[in-house]
Amino acid sequence: MSVLAVRAGGGASHEVIAVSEGGLRTIRADSVVLATGSRERGLGALNVSGTRPSGVFSAGSAQNFMNLQGCLPGKNVVILGSGDIGLIMARRLVSQGARVLGVYELMPYPSGLRRNIVQCLDDYGIPLHLGCTVTRLEGEGRLSAVFVSDVDPETNEPIAGTERRVACDTLLLSVGLLPENEVAKTAGIALDPVTGGALVDNDLETDVAGLFACGNALHVHDLVDHASAEGEIAGRAAALFGMRPHGGDGAASVLAGENVRYVVPQRISPNTDADDTVTLSFRVTGTIHKPRFHVEGIDGAGEVHPIKTAKTMVAVPAEMVQVKLKGVDVAPYSAVRVRAEGVGGAEGARPSPGSVPRKANGSDGGGAE
Repeated sequence: MSVLAVRAGGGASHEVIAVSEGGLRTIRADSVVLATGSRERGLGALNVSGTRPSGVFSAGSAQNFMNLQGCLPGKNVVILGSGDIGLIMARRLVSQGARVLGVYELMPYPSGLRRNIVQCLDDYGIPLHLGCTVTRLEGEGRLSAVFVSDVDPETNEPIAGTERRVACDTLLLSVGLLPENEVAKTAGIALDPVTGGALVDNDLETDVAGLFACGNALHVHDLVDHASAEGEIAGRAAALFGMRPHGGDGAASVLAGENVRYVVPQRISPNTDADDTVTLSFRVTGTIHKPRFHVEGIDGAGEVHPIKTAKTMVAVPAEMVQVKLKGVDVAPYSAVRVRAEGVGGAEGARPSPGSVPRKANGSDGGGAE
């Protein structure tokens, strides 16, 4: 069965429009959880010039070729982007006899987990080139080469005169995931321009009462554990919808402060009980060593009050950080802000284009202490 749309009830039951082998169906429900996941970003979103030869795959498509069809997508492979699926596929390709010529990442830092950088690239001698991107494809019928360029650290635009040719027969795209929210749009749910997912409170309820969102449909996760935990929160809240107060005025806004790209949830429900756990999930804007995460409450007069400080060894944009609070911690405030700082501040400087970083340690991000 495939869901085509959700019609918000406006105080009444919602209608889920779905199609199956039996035809079109309408399912009515007081609460609905949107766990629609994410989709891979394709080549069309990258503005890569040149022809459109065969041999260009998303990392997920290449995974399908190998896992389900038992065949290699190519012999000499370049990977664009350092997402986790692409890193895992680099290791898998080498172990199956292909040559991975390099992983090229636009940003100054890898977008995959540090453990995957170590286990999938460093351990197999696969070079990682930061501050580089593919600018052109070459090939008639089948891909024969890609052209890569260093990018400007300020604009992320290719730098003239740095283009070089890399002969290959396969290009894998591991350039990120996009939350799948076409169904959410049909219900009129407000979306966050940063995460691409719905704006939610700490019960993961959207701005449309009775509609909840979780997992990669809400914001892209690096660990399935976090996505599963959100599913439990949204499922529990949806099951209890109608049995407990919801909505109302007085929701506290959750703000992304210094060195923090975004925070989920974006607001805290005024119906949060004192002993309820409130989990703040966020990502930093750049690599920070010995970071301190400060959660602060802002009262009606604009005064800032410390709520909690957490720390870890290093924070990177690829790894989500979580800080847990209690409802009583945030109850007095009209807004809650999360900011990050480190010894010497965030390291926003980009390494020289095309450089290969030193080996990372094998630890992952996650909960801060």
